[in-house]
Amino acid sequence: MRGLLTSLTVCGLVISLSGVAAAQGAAATPAPGVDPTPQGAAPGVDPTPQGAAPGVDPTPTEPPAEELAPAAETAPVGAAASGRSEDAIVADAERGSSPVELPGQTYHFLGVRGRALIVPKFMQNLFADGGRTVLAYSVGPEYALRKNGFEYVFNLSYASYAMAPTPFKSSTDEEKAWEIVESQLSMIQFTTEFLWSTEFAPEFALNYGFGFGLGFIFGDLMRDQAYRDGSGGYVKCRGPGNPDIDGYCGNDNEHYNGYVEPSWADGGSRPMVFPLIQLQTGLRYKPVANFVSRLDLGFGSSGFLVGLGADYGL
Repeated sequence: MRGLLTSLTVCGLVISLSGVAAAQGAAATPAPGVDPTPQGAAPGVDPTPQGAAPGVDPTPTEPPAEELAPAAETAPVGAAASGRSEDAIVADAERGSSPVELPGQTYHFLGVRGRALIVPKFMQNLFADGGRTVLAYSVGPEYALRKNGFEYVFNLSYASYAMAPTPFKSSTDEEKAWEIVESQLSMIQFTTEFLWSTEFAPEFALNYGFGFGLGFIFGDLMRDQAYRDGSGGYVKCRGPGNPDIDGYCGNDNEHYNGYVEPSWADGGSRPMVFPLIQLQTGLRYKPVANFVSRLDLGFGSSGFLVGLGADYGL
């Protein structure tokens, strides 16, 4: 019985293998009257592409979509706010006809500025009595170096700190120490400003930053002893003891008849150098590629400032 079962099993395997071989032969053999050459191929020509490895699908494969997509470029400053396509904005900027500033590119400007410098009375009263609010003016050339919304502004300017005759004395001095002080001082200023910008549109931006520098002082500071008159105001003394009123117009110094205060170099109290430090903001307007105007606002060691600037793009 065991030998019979073994014989039947072997016969079954042989029959199964024979059927598989027959099926494969049938698939490889073309039907009678049918041309096995692929449609469109010339008779007798191997349709396999030249150089193709046997068993390799010659159908070309497309690269991934991310390889076909162009690399994204950094948008120019102000592109989002303009509402125009980046390509059009970049084209205009490269032709030099647009106010848009391209990322990574350096821009140079040369121009002039004018400022009103306000020295308020309350600042003077931090260390002295009397005084008055002084309105000074400055004007001079400037050079700006700008890149990626940040700029350095270098300035050389002349400022006048003239003040009309004004009662003045130190906060620590006694009542009889009042003087009439008149200023004809001027200053040459060298400053550097560091300004950042936040754009509302390619033409408009908000500036903010700080600056520092030195001012070199020259000119006259006149001092005359003074006395209180009947109206409660102060009047220049005509000389020591003249008039002799309650201890005013003393002989403790020579501050009469337009006495000019010496500078530090000559042992006097008139300063020769003054530090300039300021916080600054303002608006920047650039209507075209080669022109910029600014409104400057700030506060610093010399008081408040309000100014205008106009620069030409180099």
